Amino acid sequence: MDSLPRTGASVIVFQDQKVLLIKRGKEPYKGHWSLPGGSQEFGETLKDCAKRELKEETGLEASEMEFAATRDRIHTNNRGDPQYHFVLTTYVTQSVCGVAAANDDAIDIGWFTLEEMDGLLTTPETPSFVAEVLTKINGD
Repeated sequence: MDSLPRTGASVIVFQDQKVLLIKRGKEPYKGHWSLPGGSQEFGETLKDCAKRELKEETGLEASEMEFAATRDRIHTNNRGDPQYHFVLTTYVTQSVCGVAAANDDAIDIGWFTLEEMDGLLTTPETPSFVAEVLTKINGD
């Protein structure tokens, strides 16, 4: 267990009314659907982290990304003790190139509508977070 929060970044890839999700191959939340993303490396900007993780996990490259949100993700054990604490910055893009495929930490990938995401086993609050971000960028 880390005694300090770790920083990382994720990406909402939104195309044709669907969002790209990866199925996590590692803990925490192994087997859950999540946004592509991961830990920031020393000397790397959060935006560069998001681009790198997207490419590593899905094979896609984002040409343009906009800041969406920063949030804390704290996972606790049954006693309420923090086990993981990540500070994640999320970006959104509608502009990617390449062929999407599960790579690196991802064991599967898929494109899902917001309604389809509600029926998936996801990391906590992923569907509601994605809906909130997309509502903001679409001005709804």
